[in-house]
Amino acid sequence: MDLTAAKALLYCALGLFVLIAWARERRHRRLSGAPEKFWPGTTYAPAAAYCVAGAVAILITIAEAAVEKRLGLTDQQSILPAVFLFQLLGASIVEEMLFRGFVAPGELIGRKLLALMIIGSLVFALIHNFDLSTATGKLNAAFAFITSFWLYVVRFNPLNPDRSLLPCFMAHTVRNLAVFGIKGAQGFISW
Repeated sequence: MDLTAAKALLYCALGLFVLIAWARERRHRRLSGAPEKFWPGTTYAPAAAYCVAGAVAILITIAEAAVEKRLGLTDQQSILPAVFLFQLLGASIVEEMLFRGFVAPGELIGRKLLALMIIGSLVFALIHNFDLSTATGKLNAAFAFITSFWLYVVRFNPLNPDRSLLPCFMAHTVRNLAVFGIKGAQGFISW
């Protein structure tokens, strides 16, 4: 197993661990009525929260692909190994737990919440290490910022009154799967 595959599988395992731990606390809270303990956002949301979160995540991905095509940047994409899908799945849980969970307390409102959403989305875009000296890198960073901002909206909007992280997990997973699918359709996945 090469280093890329090991890293992807390790990240997926970490995401699975976080999701299982989060779900156990959610189950405990549901059965006992206990307050939130370690894992943030251990609640459920109404079905509309999931539908809107996933639909907008897909629209963001389609918009990114359309802008890449319009600007003639499609051919400048990097080729990903198929095993990278596991890393994308793990990232959708780990990044949500960090950015929309631990760093974003559920009781934030107003200007503090807006500042967190903007600064958190900027950090989110920067940690993805896009090459900002290229047009493709700038575009990918911009859409990472937009995606991150949307994921904050998913957690802190009226459709998610208990500020559950579950719609965030789902929307981020949908986004990552859509990116992988588009890259695969364009021939940028190495099997």
